[in-house]
Amino acid sequence: MKTAFLITARLKSTRLPKKILLEVAGKPLIVHMIDRLKCAETINNIIICTSTNSQDNPLEEIAVQEEVDCFRGSEHDVLQRLLDTAKEYHLPFFSNITADCPITDPTIVDWAVKEHTEKNADLTLFNNKQRNLPFNCYVIQTDVLEKVVNNKTVYDTEVWLKYFLADSKININTITPGQEYCHSSLKTSIDYPEDYEFMKRIFIELYDPQKIFSLLDIIKLVKKKPEILKINANKKLHERWNIHRKNIQLTKKPHINK
Repeated sequence: MKTAFLITARLKSTRLPKKILLEVAGKPLIVHMIDRLKCAETINNIIICTSTNSQDNPLEEIAVQEEVDCFRGSEHDVLQRLLDTAKEYHLPFFSNITADCPITDPTIVDWAVKEHTEKNADLTLFNNKQRNLPFNCYVIQTDVLEKVVNNKTVYDTEVWLKYFLADSKININTITPGQEYCHSSLKTSIDYPEDYEFMKRIFIELYDPQKIFSLLDIIKLVKKKPEILKINANKKLHERWNIHRKNIQLTKKPHINK
């Protein structure tokens, strides 16, 4: 079963301004992300899910240029924006990740969507308990998202996973990948100037406009050339602290569909 991929995207970053518009190999990072998602077998629509703030106008322009859809909704309430997008496009479920993960692997997206439908889950994600996965991908049932939105009491939901984890009635399917997908110091999201330098190096080493490089290709590369990891090594530690500070992982255990 195919579905849409919603790219949660804004241009409000202060640490690395307009980071997803920065160019690598002649294209903005978000365009590379779109190119990669177009290769996912389970995705039949890509939607840039952004805000109504005029600051984000360039994202709508990119959507037109790349012949994908764009939905503009709540500026701060990401969960409401995702829900409104899903309803607008009549999606029973959808896949999602933020635009600051531009080298999202289409095979991992397919993995998540197939697992989600097979397990009849409410939410599917990859198990990152040890914080050694350099990726994630979410698949969300729209009706369950609507219940979460209706039950929450806050409107700034940029960090939203905790609202699902807090409800034991939500059927969460957690995928545990093999060790070949794990790496304790690989950071593939873009948040800081060092991450941009890292991304440029990855594209220099692996980019082929005729072929999508995979996460496993990246892991193999940095094992072969560990000096590449030093480019943004300190930012990996900073990212871990931010995860802890934002309290993404609650002390209450989620219901897991094994």
